[in-house]
Amino acid sequence: MNIAALKSPNFRFYYFGAISSVNGLWILRIIIGWLAWDLTGSASFVGFIAAASLLPTFLSGPLFGVLVDRANIKVAAYLTNSGMTLLASLLILLLRYDLVGNLSLAAISLGLGLVSSAHHPVRMSLAPRLVAREDVSSVIALTAINFNLARMISPAIGGILIDQFGVERALWIAVALYLPNFILLAFTQPRPMQNKRASESFTDAFMIGLTYAWTSPSARQILMLTGIFSLSLRGILEILPVIADGSFGRGATGLGQLSAAVGAGALTAAILNAFGSANSNETVPRSVLWIAPFGMGAVAILGLSQDWTIALVSASILGFCGTFMGVTMQTCLQSDLPDEMRGRVMSIWVVVGLSSTAVGAILIGTSAEFFGLPVSCAIAACTGIILLGWVSYSFCTRH
Repeated sequence: MNIAALKSPNFRFYYFGAISSVNGLWILRIIIGWLAWDLTGSASFVGFIAAASLLPTFLSGPLFGVLVDRANIKVAAYLTNSGMTLLASLLILLLRYDLVGNLSLAAISLGLGLVSSAHHPVRMSLAPRLVAREDVSSVIALTAINFNLARMISPAIGGILIDQFGVERALWIAVALYLPNFILLAFTQPRPMQNKRASESFTDAFMIGLTYAWTSPSARQILMLTGIFSLSLRGILEILPVIADGSFGRGATGLGQLSAAVGAGALTAAILNAFGSANSNETVPRSVLWIAPFGMGAVAILGLSQDWTIALVSASILGFCGTFMGVTMQTCLQSDLPDEMRGRVMSIWVVVGLSSTAVGAILIGTSAEFFGLPVSCAIAACTGIILLGWVSYSFCTRH
C-alpha cells in the first residue's frame, strides 16, 4: 500500500486532525439530510437542500481557488474549519429554540456550501505541500481512505445518534469532532510556494488556471468524465433520505445504513487505489471508462429495487465506482500540478463535480415527485450511459 506520505511528520499531524473532522462532517451531512426529509417528507426539498450545499461552489469555488494560491494556507485552513464549526453551532441554537424550518435549514445549507467551496481548494493545496512531490499520489490515496472510512462509519453512527439521542446531541458530537483539527494544524509546516506571483490581477490569475485545465487533453477529459458521472451517480447519493425512509420506511437508522453501504464500497475503492500506481496526468486510465457503466447500472437498480439487501448492495457499488473514478482522476490531475496552480485548477475540478452533483440531485428529486423514484433513476442511468459512451468513443478515437 502506498503510505509513503505518513513518513512526513507534517502530513501525520494534518492526517490525524482530518480523521476527526471528516467524521464530524459526515455526521453533519446525515443530520441535515434527515432534517430536510423529516420537516417536509418531500423528495424535491431533500434534493434542493443537497443542491444548496453544493451549488455555491459553482459560483465561489474558482474565486477561492485564486485566493488560496495567494494566501497563507494555514490561516485559510483555520478559517474554513472555523466556518464549519460555527454553522453547526448555529444549527444547534436554532434547534434549541425550535426555529428550524425550511428557510433556516436552506440558509444553513447554503452557508455550509459557501464554506466548503473555500475548504476544497484549501485542503487540496495544503496536503500535497506537506510531503515531497513524489509522494503526492500517496497523499491522495491516504486522504481517500480516511474520507471513505468516515463515510462508511459515521453515517451509521449519525443515524443511531439521531434515533437514540435526538438531532441536537448528534450535532454536539459533530462539532466536538472538528476541535482536534484546530490543535494539530498548528504543528504543520507547508512547503513554501515557488514562483508565487501576487502581482497578477485576479482575473489574469483565474484565466491562467482555466487555460491550464482546458489546454491539457487529459485534464479536459477528466473534467468531462467528472461532470457526467457526478450528474447521474452522485446526484442520487444526495437524496438517500428519500430512498431509506420514503421507499423503505426505515427512518434515520436506515439512512445511516444506506450511507454506510456507500461508504463501504467507497473505502474498498480507496484501498484498491492505494495499491495502484497512477501518478501522471498525461492520460486517463481506461479502467475508469470500464468501471463507470457499472455505477450507472447501480443507479437504476437502487431506484427500482424493493428489497433492502439489494438496495444496500447497489449503494455499495455506487460508492465503489464513484470513489474509484474520483481518486484515480484526482491523482492524474494532481501529480504533476505546480504548487502555485493547485488552488485554481483543483477548484475547477471540484466545481465541475459538485455543481453537476447539485444539478443531478435537483433533477432526480424533482422528477421523482412527478414520475416516481424508479423512473427518475432509470432516466438518470440511461442519460449517464449515453454521455459516457460518447466520451469513451471520443477518447478511444483519439488514442
